[in-house]
Amino acid sequence: MSIILLISLSGRLSGQEIKLITCIDSALANRGNILAVRTDIEIAKLQTSSVYQRYLPDLSLSYNYRYNPIIPTQIIPVGQFSQIPIDEKRPIKFGTEWQQNSGLNLYQPIIDFSIKSRIAESRINEKLKNLDAAAAERDLKLEVIKSFTNIWLRIEQMSSAALDTLRTSKIKELIMARSKEGKVLKTEVNKAILNYNNALSTFISVSSSLTREKIYMSFLTGISLETLLEDKFDFLPFSEGVFKKSNIDPLIDSIPSIQNLRLRAELLEQQQKSEKMKCTPTIGFEGFLGANQYTDNFNPFLSGSWYGSSYMGLSLRFQILSGNSTKNRVAQLKLEEKGMKSRLDDEISSVSNKSLLLNEEIMQIDYQAGLFKQNIALYEENLSLNQERFDKGQINAYDLLTDEIDFQKEQSKFNEKRAELVFKQIDLINNSGALSSFIENLR
Repeated sequence: MSIILLISLSGRLSGQEIKLITCIDSALANRGNILAVRTDIEIAKLQTSSVYQRYLPDLSLSYNYRYNPIIPTQIIPVGQFSQIPIDEKRPIKFGTEWQQNSGLNLYQPIIDFSIKSRIAESRINEKLKNLDAAAAERDLKLEVIKSFTNIWLRIEQMSSAALDTLRTSKIKELIMARSKEGKVLKTEVNKAILNYNNALSTFISVSSSLTREKIYMSFLTGISLETLLEDKFDFLPFSEGVFKKSNIDPLIDSIPSIQNLRLRAELLEQQQKSEKMKCTPTIGFEGFLGANQYTDNFNPFLSGSWYGSSYMGLSLRFQILSGNSTKNRVAQLKLEEKGMKSRLDDEISSVSNKSLLLNEEIMQIDYQAGLFKQNIALYEENLSLNQERFDKGQINAYDLLTDEIDFQKEQSKFNEKRAELVFKQIDLINNSGALSSFIENLR
């Protein structure tokens, strides 16, 4: 049974090699949430382009036809036109009952600081969308790395579990042979069978965990499950200590959470400028070309009733008072910016503190894993020696089986510490902002 399991394991590890970087690239091309945030980036670019278009000419065509039930009246100082000016005034109606107006209006902004400020805002929003996309990609990359690492650990554990199964099977057969000779007790035979069954159960459990992890990797990357089950994985980077990180100082400018807070503080600062720009003068070119028709009866096509109208020139606008309080809005944005910068300082401290804690944990776990590894070598040596002594009748089966149980326990502890160590190292790489450079080194 054990030999069959080993052959099955070696069969699974044959064929084309699957690299970690291949899984990462496949996941980035496969996941819908990554495609969605990339779409958000394109939308942000279009929004920036839309703000730029405010510099383009504004050309509009207007037309209306209206009936004037009451013709507007103006008071005219007709006495002022006499040879001797007097104060006589007379009401005179201006216009007709029917009136048409049509014309082209053109406005071309020349100087408008508010547009420039809005463009700067839009660019910052674009950077935020890029950062959101980078954060989503980073999270996916991290998940793929952890899944790939789990596959590596499970395969390593399967190799160890297979050897344990072979060894316990050999000891079981040896003790059963001695039992037939009447040299060992039935309880010792039972214990040998229990040890073998436990080792076999561990192998099956690890094998199942490996399959489940490959199913999850298939979900993440879109790589077919058949390929992940049949092809060999390239774990060479793991043997070269790729997760070891000597520098624990975080790369502040590469940490997404810190970049996000900085950009948000920058956006709030720019929004203050935009509010202030609302009160600055705007200068533009303005032109109009049109015609008006006046008739006493409804007659849109009456000849000789149309009068042309046009003008062109510079337009200056300077906002003096507004219903919205710019001062209050700027004060509000300043407070929000202050709060955002406080959060930024706290986040920088938090990241630095977490890196120090992770580094301390890694050193502790690495030391403990080293001790377990030494213990395993000692247990393995004792097992080999005691098996020879058992063959010579120098020790009883109980001592041999006890050593076997102790060895399996120590092997289990080492596997747990090894997995904990690797994942703490991954967390340190991610927390310090070095994930991108780590992935680049895999190419």
